[in-house]
Amino acid sequence: MMRKRLGLIVGSIEVVVLWLASMTPSNGLRIIALRGWGAAIGAGCAIHHGLQVRVARRLVLGVDCFIAEGVTLDARGGLSVGSHVSINSGAQIWTAQHDIRSPDFAYVSAPVRIGDRAWINARSIILPGVSVGEGAVVAAGAVVTKDVAAWTMVGGVPANVIAERPKVDAYRLEAKRNKVWWW
Repeated sequence: MMRKRLGLIVGSIEVVVLWLASMTPSNGLRIIALRGWGAAIGAGCAIHHGLQVRVARRLVLGVDCFIAEGVTLDARGGLSVGSHVSINSGAQIWTAQHDIRSPDFAYVSAPVRIGDRAWINARSIILPGVSVGEGAVVAAGAVVTKDVAAWTMVGGVPANVIAERPKVDAYRLEAKRNKVWWW
């Protein structure tokens, strides 16, 4: 019981510290704070203000990732984001939730994997246990409840395939180079 309570306190401190760091006008300081809490972040990433991260030590970001403002990355169940991935404003990626069938509302988690060159649009939500394939696009406002195949576009609530995306292996964001330092 005491260990659980201590874990909740440390977790709460982590969330607050990382949120405060996310409000600093420096991409570099945001990345240092995330790495300080155990996140693995590749070179060339651009992280905008207002990022919320849960359990940074279970977060992996590949190289050249773009994380827009107001994004939530829940890594409690494990979150792996590939390289050259764009996650846009207000998107939420969840790896943990409560089991609605459980008599005591039990906590459950499952890892989420986002493949290279994926594009997660504004205000979309990805739920625990989902894999988004390489080059896939999640349309704005979509709620993704099941795996998304590579090079497809999904949209809606719940998300369904709405288009195919041309395969582009040379796709690069150059996220850090194109980011205004203070935003």
